[in-house]
Amino acid sequence: MRSFLLAFTFCTFCLSSTAQFSFSDSSVRMRIRRDIYVLASDSFEGREAGTEGEKKAYAYIISRLKEAGVPPLSGNNYLQPFTTGHVKFTTPPHLIAGKRSFEWRNDFGLCAYSASDSVSSPWADAGFGLVIAADGIDSYKDIPAVSGKIVLINLGTPPGISKERLRGAELTPAVRIADAVIKGATGVILYNGQGIENSRLFDFSRSDSVSIPVMYVTTGVIDFIKKHPGEPVTMAVHTERIRNIYTNVCAYINNGAARTIILGGHYDHLGKSREPRDKGAYCVGADDNASGTAGILELSRYYAAHKDPLNNYLVIFFSAEEKGLFGSEYFVRQMREGMKDSINFMLNFDMIGRLGCQGLQVTAEATGSSPAWSKLYREVKHPAFSLEKVTASLPFSDQDAFYNAGIPVLYLNTGLHDRYHTPLDKPETINYTGMTEILKYSKELVGRAGTGEKVRYRKVPGIILDFEMAGFILSYIGEQLSF
Repeated sequence: MRSFLLAFTFCTFCLSSTAQFSFSDSSVRMRIRRDIYVLASDSFEGREAGTEGEKKAYAYIISRLKEAGVPPLSGNNYLQPFTTGHVKFTTPPHLIAGKRSFEWRNDFGLCAYSASDSVSSPWADAGFGLVIAADGIDSYKDIPAVSGKIVLINLGTPPGISKERLRGAELTPAVRIADAVIKGATGVILYNGQGIENSRLFDFSRSDSVSIPVMYVTTGVIDFIKKHPGEPVTMAVHTERIRNIYTNVCAYINNGAARTIILGGHYDHLGKSREPRDKGAYCVGADDNASGTAGILELSRYYAAHKDPLNNYLVIFFSAEEKGLFGSEYFVRQMREGMKDSINFMLNFDMIGRLGCQGLQVTAEATGSSPAWSKLYREVKHPAFSLEKVTASLPFSDQDAFYNAGIPVLYLNTGLHDRYHTPLDKPETINYTGMTEILKYSKELVGRAGTGEKVRYRKVPGIILDFEMAGFILSYIGEQLSF
């Protein structure tokens, strides 16, 4: 099988970009099957982001885009490299106050801004840790000496701050930490009396850092420290910041339209299994997410062959989804304002290959991201399966970065199964007929949603995800989260 796949891959690179396609069910089924068998072969080494396996995968994807006559988004290059990273702990961090040693993960965590250092100092309570001259606010004015001390900062917001100021940069954790550094603090301990976490504190994919250690603690830890005012606090953080280069693949079907529809999904997977029982076998990720990748490739062929005068099509294969949704978040961060304004909506495909694993049911997530979706789902028929609708856009796949940027999103999947994130998620387990039906349904969705007025965005109210402290720790020490 390996030799056949390698030979097939080589031949595919040689195909002309003027290839003609039949879009009969049997032809579509044959092509998506071929793509999945190649992408989920051992020769692609599990497509782990940043590895040679990922490079083989994006080379194959580009060859298929060229074959379909789908050009790059920018110039002659389909690739969008980006740098991100994580933190490796050389020794476990620790926090001691009042002669009590607190528990890593349960009582405290490391903030992404933290330096690698150890300090033992008296502490000072800086309240909200704010210095806003325009509003006459200086949390440090009544503290006799901050220099040489560990500063406690409440990340809440004091009363009397205007709504405009609430959105201002002065209230961000980064600015409060920087002010503490300017005041001469040897360390910073953050907490939030209002019980609201700020995920930016834990995002080690970015390079911001300060010169002193910074931790985030529970309110229980803060209460204990404040009950021991004369005793020093010891903070120890010993880390190594590791930077990685990952690569999105971006293509663009330009129909000269004012609006653009995004077709996206991640192409990376886990690489080798870390479970001892699997003995180093590759997690080849046929469903997760060779299925979505093959589906997007097929839709790219279709929209390249069937011009849509109302919409352009931006096709994105995201990297490092399994590392923490880094590829989609990077794409959204660097997106030009003009491009963002032109986007009609985003359709995400992640795990569409196992129709039947949870009954003949497809889950449509983020149905609340536009008021147009409820009517759309009522009108577009899906005789091959039932549809379960989830209102929220949950932060477990690549549509979420677009939703958070104010873009309406659709996300289709066939659900989790017992082979998810294991070496048993293989091409022979895929329901290719079911995938073909999902792609037919997706074309109907896009066709209906892409006509008429631009799709209107709606933010889903009342959706709050409550993460435990340990959840943040897992995400920022580089351990693999199973979404």
